[in-house]
Amino acid sequence: MFELLTRILLWALIGIILWRIFLNVIPRIYLTWLGGLLIFTFVILAFLNPTDDTVGAVWQILSIPLKPLGLSLLLLLSAMRSGIKAVAGNLVLAAALILLFSSLPLTAYWLTSQSERSAEAFATNDNIPALTSAQAIVVLGDSSGLLDSSYRTRTELDEDGISTNLTPRLLYAARLYQEAGSNPLVIVSAGLQDREGEDTNEVQSITNLLAGTGVPSNRIVIDSESAGARTSAEAVVEILEDRGINNDDASVVLVGSAVSIRRASSTFGRLDVAVIPRPTEFSALSLPGSDDFTLRIADFVPSVDALALTTRVVDEYLTSIYYFLRGWLSNPMGI
Repeated sequence: MFELLTRILLWALIGIILWRIFLNVIPRIYLTWLGGLLIFTFVILAFLNPTDDTVGAVWQILSIPLKPLGLSLLLLLSAMRSGIKAVAGNLVLAAALILLFSSLPLTAYWLTSQSERSAEAFATNDNIPALTSAQAIVVLGDSSGLLDSSYRTRTELDEDGISTNLTPRLLYAARLYQEAGSNPLVIVSAGLQDREGEDTNEVQSITNLLAGTGVPSNRIVIDSESAGARTSAEAVVEILEDRGINNDDASVVLVGSAVSIRRASSTFGRLDVAVIPRPTEFSALSLPGSDDFTLRIADFVPSVDALALTTRVVDEYLTSIYYFLRGWLSNPMGI
């Protein structure tokens, strides 16, 4: 009951915030009831079908005020509503502070360290099943399900034609396959279809890489359609059921980024799949304030990389809220 009440209140809060933003940004003469209804229709569609290209593009626009760079730009534009000579100084100051703190390496490392330390503790929990009990090793991509799928065309590929962020996970999965000793499936769930629904050349490259590192070809399954933790979980359950493995008895190894592994694990848990989390790609190795952390002058110099890292953590927070609102998390208060 508490979870349901929290979800309802959060839905109401998001609606109020978006409405206030639209009132302040869009002139009232243009913001008719019909226009407002269309905007909120897009918001609802984004929740109902987040992987649709059009809905994903609209959601990217609507979520601009929720991210550091977008919020800063929005404040700067709002400050100039009355003209350049009548700039609202308080809004400019707020925008400058948001950009400054979001682009400081110290801020980015602190936020990332919090998430990654939590993921590390979660992965070493005593209640986690043994690796040898896994029926599958699932390699997750980075799509949250809220993004326009065209991001795939902008992903940098390595010399083997595989997304650079996916290669280390595949190599780690191959190592886990050898350690498991139980001949599990290796399922790559990374949304590898292009905008026309055709598999990309990356599918064959992934198969070749895994086979070349000791994973038998008949144990490799490519889920090229999933575009988020929820759709990946549903696809994995279907794949296991096709092989006679009931999800109530299944346990899978999840290989994904340290920042998002807790949400992904909770998503699989919602479908009654026991999860063995294996986070990868730790960005911050030491936590500010700890004995092994050394403060440097460069940590106070704003950078684009730090802003991107901060935005990545914020994106994960927003996605976790989205999953909570949809009821897709098995333990939302533990994320």
